[in-house]
Amino acid sequence: MSEVVKIVQLLKSDAIEKQIAAAIVLGELKAKGPGVVEGLGDVLASGVPLLQIHALDALARVGAKKALPAIFLLLSTGADDVRRAATRCIASVGDDVVPLIKQKMASASPEERRALDAALAELGGKDAFTALIKGLASSDGEAAKAAALAVRQQVKHADGHKRRSYLAETEKFLESQKKKENAHGAVAAAIKILGYLEDEKTVPTLLAYANDEKQHPSVRQEAIIAFRFALQTDKPSTKVIDALVKAAEAQDRTLAQTALHTLGSLKVSEETAKRLEKVALHTDFERARFVLEMLGRMGGNEAARVLTKVLVTTGDRRYAEAAAAGLNGKEEAVPALAKALLETENPDRAWVLRNVLRPTAKKISPALRKQILEVAMDRLGNGERGWEALVDVARDADPDALAEGLRNLAQKLRRSSGKEERARSVYQILCKSDRATDDDRYAYASLELSKSNLDTRPASRAGDESLRLLGLLVRNNYDVAKALRKDRAVDLDQIYYVGFHFTELDHPVGEELLEEVVKKGGRAKVAKMAKNKLALSDASA
Repeated sequence: MSEVVKIVQLLKSDAIEKQIAAAIVLGELKAKGPGVVEGLGDVLASGVPLLQIHALDALARVGAKKALPAIFLLLSTGADDVRRAATRCIASVGDDVVPLIKQKMASASPEERRALDAALAELGGKDAFTALIKGLASSDGEAAKAAALAVRQQVKHADGHKRRSYLAETEKFLESQKKKENAHGAVAAAIKILGYLEDEKTVPTLLAYANDEKQHPSVRQEAIIAFRFALQTDKPSTKVIDALVKAAEAQDRTLAQTALHTLGSLKVSEETAKRLEKVALHTDFERARFVLEMLGRMGGNEAARVLTKVLVTTGDRRYAEAAAAGLNGKEEAVPALAKALLETENPDRAWVLRNVLRPTAKKISPALRKQILEVAMDRLGNGERGWEALVDVARDADPDALAEGLRNLAQKLRRSSGKEERARSVYQILCKSDRATDDDRYAYASLELSKSNLDTRPASRAGDESLRLLGLLVRNNYDVAKALRKDRAVDLDQIYYVGFHFTELDHPVGEELLEEVVKKGGRAKVAKMAKNKLALSDASA
């Protein structure tokens, strides 16, 4: 008795382990001989999944054609692993099994249908593909989708000739379905297959289905997804972009999201940003948010323009924040943001623009910097709203130019009748910067002194801003006495007040100022007060 015969006899053993071992060995040996196929075929009815799987794998190696009737029965089993092994086994027979699969499809259950489609997909030849693609017409939506998915792996490894053949068969099938009703499941599956071909030649067909609003949303959705495969290495044409933008505005939210995600996956040009402008302001915020984020990643002048437009036109904080995030730190956005800041009269929008523009303010062109500074100074000088954002941006762009602008404005206002309060406000802004000089700080102190009630009581002097500012200047070794003597806006009462304060602090500048009052005051009351204070000071010394 030959060794193969002995192994075949083990398939009839009462021990499952021996049957499994025999099936594995026969498969490994690719055994030929009487009883091999029959023996393996018999154990398929055992109901033991592990044994069935090893028997099917062995039949795929030794030749499964004669055992096909028993193998086909396993396509309806509830065990997924067994069903997949049966599918592989059927495909191992080759093109000869295609006619049998066609016959079986006519009466196959949905589960069997999926397995038969998978077998055809695994076969991968022209006849098998033709049978599979034609079978889509009689499949339900889920079965058709599963069939298309089964094709993917075979298409991936197909050569150029096979791919061209698959393309022709698929487009022929799509043509045959155009006048049929309720064929959207089959059509969607066929379009999915077109996508798997990853061929730019499919684009015209995909465009036709993507743009056709009469098509079922699932068909349009598959066409849009297929663009991702067909255009992996090429930039999409204007027609493709327009089709995707159109779909992104569709009422069907799922279709719109698919179009947006497809746009996000493609290599789009800067021109695309212009076409996305409408969607960036869509009433569905989730769509708008996706586009705003995509524009932020895209970069470029056109994307910056659209983002800036959204930022300054929307009244919805969500849109403004999303647009601002896309613009943040983008140098190409600087010109558009700067112009928008100049044009807006809405203080809230100006503040949003300021927040986005400040990190890149130094990239603002000299001409725009000058304009921003001029507008800021005009508004500040005229007491108008909206200067704060402009001043902040001007400071970040060129702090020296801003300081000089504030200084000139403050001096101009101080010379103008009735505008001392505005001058004081401008000096206050200037003196908060690190570009202020001691002369600037003195001018500010002088204006504050003009507001003082000159109350010499300690509690009153403690809260006097002018004395605080003059004290800082004294500590900086600034000649406060000389400045007060030269200041035409300061009278003897004010000099006495400052002198009194510093005398109380035992600082020499106090005595110097009181002596100035005595010298210039003559018989005036303030001069006598200064003499008395000096006398008291000498007595206590």
